[in-house]
Amino acid sequence: MKKVFLVVGVLVTMLLLPLFAFADSKPYEVVDVKDGGSIKGKIKSSGPVADPVLDIKKDEAVCGKSVPKQEYIISAANEVKNVLVVVEDVEKGKAIPKTDAVIDNQKCEFVPIVAIAYVGGKYIIKNSDPIFHNTSLGVILGEGKKRTVYNLALPNKDQSIEKPVKVAGLQIVQCDAHSWMRAYVYASKTPYATVTDAKGDFEIKDLLPGKYKVRIWHEGFGEVTKDIEVKAGQATALDHTFTKK
Repeated sequence: MKKVFLVVGVLVTMLLLPLFAFADSKPYEVVDVKDGGSIKGKIKSSGPVADPVLDIKKDEAVCGKSVPKQEYIISAANEVKNVLVVVEDVEKGKAIPKTDAVIDNQKCEFVPIVAIAYVGGKYIIKNSDPIFHNTSLGVILGEGKKRTVYNLALPNKDQSIEKPVKVAGLQIVQCDAHSWMRAYVYASKTPYATVTDAKGDFEIKDLLPGKYKVRIWHEGFGEVTKDIEVKAGQATALDHTFTKK
């Protein structure tokens, strides 16, 4: 009977894991990409979506009394910012950028809201506020569940802490001292991940020709997966329109 409960527990845990937990699961090999292709597109909303306003009841002198959540940053043309676009399970390609992921506690918000980090690189966690912040990074395991990667106290203004990026996957960033603060970092084992700009645009370059799965994720809209084919020297179009449920 114990074995039955154990198997059921494992299955339930697997079902709770987001699909992003399985991204970048294979080893990555750096090769010379000649005449590679690209993926280029625009992410939109089917219509305007109101961004929630969060009430603040702590450290108001620094944080203010309310703040836009910045969950739905949508242009007048319904273009969506801060959408994560990841080409999954890429086995080989160009070198990973030597770029660190900066996460700043700034005016009681995390800046940026959505970012890319690269395994093997560094997190640079900063506090630009004259108050105590606590920055916690955790891999998302399911609704309301995470596995802590780092939990860092930054009591001083202009304090900075550097930590290596070791764990791949989608991570939530939170401040234990200020419950409304949150951001997201996707720690990638490959260079083929990006975030949409203010016009909802993205481009992922220098992919070897082949068929790929591309995951498109947004905090509020959710996620979708697209199957595409990249051809040598060509840009493959990949657009998507989210609908608020």
